[in-house]
Amino acid sequence: MQFRLMRNFIVVAEELHMHRAAERLNMAQPALSQQIKTLEERLGVTLFSRANRRLTLTPAGTAFLKKARIAIAMAEQAAVDARQTARGEQGVLNLGCVSSVMLDSKLPACLRQLHAQWPAISISMMTGNVQNLYTAVQSNQLDVAIIRAPIPVLPEDLQSRAFTTEKTVLAIGKQHPLAGSSALTLASVKDDKWISLRDPEGVGLEQYLYDACHSAGFQPHVIQNVSDVLTVLSLVSAGFGIALLPVSARAVSLENVVYVDIIDRLEESELTLVCHRIIRSEVLNKFLRTLERP
Repeated sequence: MQFRLMRNFIVVAEELHMHRAAERLNMAQPALSQQIKTLEERLGVTLFSRANRRLTLTPAGTAFLKKARIAIAMAEQAAVDARQTARGEQGVLNLGCVSSVMLDSKLPACLRQLHAQWPAISISMMTGNVQNLYTAVQSNQLDVAIIRAPIPVLPEDLQSRAFTTEKTVLAIGKQHPLAGSSALTLASVKDDKWISLRDPEGVGLEQYLYDACHSAGFQPHVIQNVSDVLTVLSLVSAGFGIALLPVSARAVSLENVVYVDIIDRLEESELTLVCHRIIRSEVLNKFLRTLERP
């Protein structure tokens, strides 16, 4: 059924006068009368009583008017939703990140800006290790992922962009003999047991740990690999070992854990944004442009 017929019916039902309704619709009265007749024939009901040359709604007309208004409102809203979605003003950003990203201030600040400017955009977040997030972007489960370098070799259809870098610190239990130090070399804790994030070989913060310790001349004795920063810190607090973490981990104040600066001249830990090279989501474009703002 044409929405034009429904809209014209609503105007006639509101005016209950064919001439006034025709003037309001800026059309000829005979054409409007024919449209109402066509609508009644399609529905198989009489919508208006025309007794005594006065228009009144029949019970069927009253029932149809109620639902016609709803249908028109829904159709108009559907058109608005489609346009806003096409412009990226509403929709869902499917965002993945390693657990440590939310400890850094940059991503929360960006999401605040995005929400302030486009409140109809919602965020669907997924956390995981580097490989899981990388695979989710490849399979289009995620629009974008923020992962910690080193990252896997990207196929041609994916691109990477630098997100941010940060220094690293040692997380040590307060009972550790060196817990009172203001700064330490990695070599000074080479005999300690280590807690690490669980990442595939060659990528992520786990590989960063091995590379840093290798540059200090030793192989770390990793006794436990876990999935997130909070679990790492919980095990450090319990005295199971020490950890090398991004400096943003200082945001987590946990009983029995102290953070100690590292004297070694280490490369900063890099967070990298990964998404498809061809970006079809306007919501993702808005997120990326928000990141570029100072």
